[in-house]
Amino acid sequence: MTVSTAPCRGRVSGRNMQEAANDSIYIVFSNTPYKMGSFIRAVTRGAYNHVSVALDGALPEMYSFARLKRDTPFCGGFVHEGAERYRVGERTADICGVHVGEEGVERVRSQIRSMEEKSDAYVYNLISAMLVPIHKKARARDSFTCVEFASAMLKTAGVDLPCECYSASELYTQLHDCEVYRGGFPDSASVVDESYGERIPIPRRIGSSVKQFGRLLHRLFV
Repeated sequence: MTVSTAPCRGRVSGRNMQEAANDSIYIVFSNTPYKMGSFIRAVTRGAYNHVSVALDGALPEMYSFARLKRDTPFCGGFVHEGAERYRVGERTADICGVHVGEEGVERVRSQIRSMEEKSDAYVYNLISAMLVPIHKKARARDSFTCVEFASAMLKTAGVDLPCECYSASELYTQLHDCEVYRGGFPDSASVVDESYGERIPIPRRIGSSVKQFGRLLHRLFV
């Protein structure tokens, strides 16, 4: 585990969406419409609780680490997500376009494709998420929170963040100067997983959550 010894004050500079259409990656901050999201926002005192990564400012495709289904808040992993996760009630999004150059975009694209091919190997880092209020992280292979994933993709693209981030609000602070959009979730954002909202029986929810937590614990100590 690591501890942050100072608040994040640095920022990453970017260009607007028109100037950086093909040489930027887009970090999407959102406030998800679930109790877990509300709890995270209350604890971190931030406007957003979730972070996604997109390679196009219109958000036809987004990627993150999150719950696999609406009914499984404690069972998550790498997800190819769409706006069906957020279009419940009046929700807002904040999009930061970070200029990384065409080579940087391709490195991120390649990494995302690799993760998609073995998506079952990844698990959501629930322990790191629980440690956010005390600025600690639990390092485990092939395991991320949404903030850790976005930070890792920025690093893959060649972006050096001023300091380590634990919450969505801390990451937003560093990317604030790259903001290209704020408002209701864009209509152009895709809906890619119609099965996301399917009802999951309680025994299956519990079983899947316990299994995922066991996989995470194993990776922490092995």
